[in-house]
Amino acid sequence: MGDGGDPGLFATIYSMRALRRFRPDPIPEETLFQLFDAAIRAPSGQNAQDWRFVVVTEAAAKARLQGWAEEGWRRYQPELAAHPERIDALPRPQRLTLRSVAHLVAHLHEAPAVIAVLGLKGRHSTPGGSTFPAVQNLLLAARALGLGASVFNLPMRGGDELRELLAIPDTNDLYCLIPVGWPLDRPGPVRRKPVKAVVYRERFGERWPFAESQPDEGWGARWRA
Repeated sequence: MGDGGDPGLFATIYSMRALRRFRPDPIPEETLFQLFDAAIRAPSGQNAQDWRFVVVTEAAAKARLQGWAEEGWRRYQPELAAHPERIDALPRPQRLTLRSVAHLVAHLHEAPAVIAVLGLKGRHSTPGGSTFPAVQNLLLAARALGLGASVFNLPMRGGDELRELLAIPDTNDLYCLIPVGWPLDRPGPVRRKPVKAVVYRERFGERWPFAESQPDEGWGARWRA
């Protein structure tokens, strides 16, 4: 299980954050299976269950993914890609996030596995709407198993070459990529805007009195050890 056991649903939710630095140790087959066995328990529009997953573990394939990630990083953050030391001058929340993204860009080939998430083209009126619940299940399962994971789409700069690499048929869309591995960083807690700032009662902009009376940090302390 990696960290000694399933921490429980709410402890998992309150401590899950994007982890992007990994040890190179392989993920056992039974652990990978548990990730997907949890992912496919998600709801799916019309019960289509058209999600499909490709697990990439071969070194050569991961090296190509890393090359596309580096290209994507240069386009997404050209200044920081050219001058990575400038990350140090950013405010702490940005600094921490961008450092971890830059690390993953440079070390994607070391991630034990990269998961490509697919779904049938034209199967649903909202593309991806019946696939991303499975993604969230997978991310939560990774946290519960002691793994780190995050959605990481910079390698999708590969376009048709990426589709060819993974033999993705024309009938499927590629929605996201998820590097997974044993993390070098610790899970949560995560900082979030308070519930009262993002949830309204009955109409947009109408405050919710109960939420107004709750602590800004929420109830995470109830579930974290």
